[in-house]
Amino acid sequence: MEIQKSLIQTIESKKKRVFILKLVIYLIFLLGAKFIPEVQFYLSKFSGLNSIHRAILFLLGGNILISLGRIFTARIYLRKTMDEKVHGNFLIGITWISNILNSVVFVIALMLAFDIQPLEFLTSLTIVAAAIAILTKDYVNNIINGLIIMFTDQFSLGDTIKIGENTGVIEDITLLNVVIKKDDGYKTIIPNNLVLGVQVTNLSRLDHRKVDFQMELPHHLKFNLAEIESNLIAGFEKRIKKKEVANIKVELIAIQKEVFTIKVSLESSLTKENQIKSELHQSLLNLLNEN
Repeated sequence: MEIQKSLIQTIESKKKRVFILKLVIYLIFLLGAKFIPEVQFYLSKFSGLNSIHRAILFLLGGNILISLGRIFTARIYLRKTMDEKVHGNFLIGITWISNILNSVVFVIALMLAFDIQPLEFLTSLTIVAAAIAILTKDYVNNIINGLIIMFTDQFSLGDTIKIGENTGVIEDITLLNVVIKKDDGYKTIIPNNLVLGVQVTNLSRLDHRKVDFQMELPHHLKFNLAEIESNLIAGFEKRIKKKEVANIKVELIAIQKEVFTIKVSLESSLTKENQIKSELHQSLLNLLNEN
């Protein structure tokens, strides 16, 4: 689904206000520790309080830098996109990246609050980290593939896609999977590895869609397939020039005892599909009436 730029700009404006609030809180903690004697006294007297204060500053500072980078990236993207509607995948991607970075900052801040040196802690857990990386390899691959999906414009939220035997509307794209909603209302969760590993058809991005119609004709009526095709081409001449209709074909499908079956196929513009179907049906009815 293409998202209106005005809606995205409203969301970004809210994020800017939250950013300003975090910046104000950060300055209060930073300047309070430097210029308020009472705060300096308590921080120097209680080492645990000082560690918590340092962790809060690190958490807020890191979060502010990440938010600033996200805001500028989103602003540049919106300026470069001149259309009224934009795809939301890019913004989903940078939001998830900022969430990951914020999680890393939170873990480091938690270590600082308990007077744990992050670098020494990570060095001591090198072997454990390697084992964890091996065990979570599939999750890491899914996350990487999820980011790849988010930063491409091949499909977006609201698009109708076909993945293998699953066809539905994209409801959500996460770091691990893509959620699609089928016509029957059921939701299917497809891992990102599978999305990038199989053929995916975006039905919402097709300029034309194939339309097939079968009809049975009695033997006593004299029909010529080439003549039927010529008549249809003549009837859709204006739409063919406008490229709303293409590749009209008439084929013989089956010959039975009393009737024979023909199939009429054409490529129809998505925006005019219903009108073209009605015109096709009426043209075939007129053909029967003439005979």
